[in-house]
Amino acid sequence: MFVAPFLQLAKCLKSQKIMHKELENYLSHLLPELQKTGISIDEQIEIPYGVQLKVSRHNYKSILNIYYSQKKGISPVPTGNNNPLKKLLWDLCRLQEELKLDMPPMHTWNAWIGSDECGKGDYFGPLVVCAFAYKRDSENEFKNVGVKDSKKLNSEEIKRIAQYLYKNYANCIHCIVIKPVKYNELIAKFKAQKKNLNDLLAWLHSTAIIALQKNHPESQGVLVDQFSVSHKTKYALQEKQFPLPCIERTGAEIDPAVAAASIIARYQFLEAFEAMRKFYQLNFPQGANGNVIKYAQDFIKQYSEKRLGEVAKLHFKTTNQIENLPE
Repeated sequence: MFVAPFLQLAKCLKSQKIMHKELENYLSHLLPELQKTGISIDEQIEIPYGVQLKVSRHNYKSILNIYYSQKKGISPVPTGNNNPLKKLLWDLCRLQEELKLDMPPMHTWNAWIGSDECGKGDYFGPLVVCAFAYKRDSENEFKNVGVKDSKKLNSEEIKRIAQYLYKNYANCIHCIVIKPVKYNELIAKFKAQKKNLNDLLAWLHSTAIIALQKNHPESQGVLVDQFSVSHKTKYALQEKQFPLPCIERTGAEIDPAVAAASIIARYQFLEAFEAMRKFYQLNFPQGANGNVIKYAQDFIKQYSEKRLGEVAKLHFKTTNQIENLPE
């Protein structure tokens, strides 16, 4: 039976400084499905940001890592050799995602604004925030076009869908692209006021939302993909006497308005990133991992350290790592 393993997992999760209720809820639905298909949990291990399940079925073994973050929500990742068990785990995890889509909606509005951002975790390139005005009667069209969470789309799909949205819904889009030079100026000003990146994001989201709402007075509310537990976008809008309710939720990209905003934001990020690569003749990597250090060093060799702020977000810890590395 799976009752005992689940209780052990719950205790494990409660020992972690994370929002374990999301993981508990996910596991409470997933574990019975594992049981139905004859999958046994041989071991469960606490890992950073989640749990690891070592599982077996017949003569096959695999590992299922289940992560949780406020930005992405639940992220299951089966690992190991490509065997039938790994494929079965992927299928079960996808089933959980489909069931998630059938959950009660985050709101009951017929017209609303969704907002999302892209680039805040990338050392190189811009920060992009986008708001999108949506009406419920567009639901079938958006499904047919393929509008969904941009993280589940490749670059070609992002480009195709974004261009479709710009062609047919240009007046429903308000996008703000903050290139590195301007970004570094803004983050310095916010830090001087004892504010941080989340405050900057809240300011950008609220700016885009207010500008868009002026052209879409029929909107009944705002849904933002949550990036701060403090609901900073909601309070930024309230300070500006914005008349509509604002909901901030993790995993809000399942909403079509937020999904459309995430696609446009990603598209503008990729376009600006590619333009930067061509201009400086360097194949800058995305993200903020160890790869960026080498390219930052290459940039400094070609263009000088003073110009690093033209391509990078200098307040990242990566900057200190670059400066402290030996020649």
